Parts: sequence; structure tokens; C-alpha cells
Amino acid sequence: METLRVELQDIGGTAWWARILTTLSSQYGSTQYRFVGRVADEVRYSSSTFMSPTPVSPVPPEEKWAPGMTRSLDELVGDIRQDGWTETGRGSEPWSLTFERN
Repeated sequence: METLRVELQDIGGTAWWARILTTLSSQYGSTQYRFVGRVADEVRYSSSTFMSPTPVSPVPPEEKWAPGMTRSLDELVGDIRQDGWTETGRGSEPWSLTFERN
């Protein structure tokens, strides 16, 4: 049985060059995010990206100030389900999802 977890990923935090590209291409004070589906340490799925204002303190994005967040999550979940994964758990954040498949 495989277990897949959905996570929020800061695109700029993935590599030094991604941080530079994100900074150069984003609006002032914004961070570019996407959702990923991981099995162990391997990213198997990724959503389209969306922008969110960079908060002063660490606050997770919400659709009301990060337009496109829900669409990106729905895309990712659709791809995961299409490949035969079954949702087995939910956490406190909308993207805190766990899936399993044989």
C-alpha cells in the first residue's frame, strides 16, 4: 500500500535559482505557491501555481487573498483521484489530505 500526502510548496523555496526567478517575476510582496502530492520524498503530482501576499508572520494562504488557490488544489486532487488514489484523511488545512492505493 502506498501513501500520498498533499503539501503546500513555496516555489521560491525549492532551489536558489527558483527563488531568484520567483522574486523577479512576482509582484512586490508576493510569494508563488503550488500544491504537490508526495509519496515518501518523491513528488509525483504538482498543481498549477498561484500567488499570495507574503505575510509578515507565517500564515497559510487563503482563497480570499490568494486567488487561484482552490482551483490549483482541485486540479491536483482530480489528477490524484483519476490515477486511482482514495482519500483516507484530512487535516486542519484544506490541502492537508492523505490518499492511499494498492
